[in-house]
Amino acid sequence: MTGLSWMVAAFIIQSQTPLFRATTEIVQVDVYVGRGGRAVLGLGVPDFELFDDGERQELALVDAQSIPLDIALVLDVSHSVEGARLRHLRDAAVRLTEDLDDEDEAALVSFSHHLRRDAELTRDKDLLRAAVAEVKSYGATAWHDALFVGLKTVENVEHRPMVLLFTDGSDTYSWLREEQMLPLVEQSQAVIYAIGRKESLSMGHLVKDRARRAAYEDDAERTRLLRKLTETSGGRFIETETTENLGPIFSTILAEMKTRYLLSYRPRAPIREGWHALSVKVNLRGVDVHARRGYYYEAKR
Repeated sequence: MTGLSWMVAAFIIQSQTPLFRATTEIVQVDVYVGRGGRAVLGLGVPDFELFDDGERQELALVDAQSIPLDIALVLDVSHSVEGARLRHLRDAAVRLTEDLDDEDEAALVSFSHHLRRDAELTRDKDLLRAAVAEVKSYGATAWHDALFVGLKTVENVEHRPMVLLFTDGSDTYSWLREEQMLPLVEQSQAVIYAIGRKESLSMGHLVKDRARRAAYEDDAERTRLLRKLTETSGGRFIETETTENLGPIFSTILAEMKTRYLLSYRPRAPIREGWHALSVKVNLRGVDVHARRGYYYEAKR
């Protein structure tokens, strides 16, 4: 078992306690506002309403563009990602590193049935490119565990935390079960974007081929869970039928992160410990709003 696998196993043993706890009395919420696939820019505090457990909050708007990103790039390199697919994935990862601003940091986590942190958080683009070039395709898929490692990688970072996950298959090897995934995301401050490769299957194939039908059903379950996790974090899930699109998708996600708004507020004291449900509204018609759905608060001891 690798060191990262031991990290996951240790968490499972100690899973009665939260992984991430908010002890600050200032809450910051990362929000994306879009219309027709494009970011809506130029909004101010009067354009937003934010409710913490149903109570409207007095907001401040932080200049998110001035705060660097800390990104965990979590890439599926299982046996199904080989040949041209692996080349497309490497090219997309390199393209993303080249698009980073000088103060942004990124880390690389690759996974199959083994988990590897190929590069720690760094601003060194040459180091990141070299790490990407070394990834190889083999083995089964453990994206549950890999997402956990990605979240740990950007835990308690100084800047805006983000996880970008690519996986092209159902989880077949993780220690972490599905029911453990949502609490992990709820207890993290990271915005999660996930990309899944979708098989193009006709209904005729599904009826005639039980194996492909089962694969389709597994893919649907993976999509459901990834969509739920990303939306909970304030990010989103993107499907693609070909890895040839990964470069533009990675670039779109990075650009989207850099056009988000960062809302800040101080909840009224005393702050209740535990889960706080959040609701963010924008006073414009026809816009899509992506923001995390809540946070955990634990008072300083």
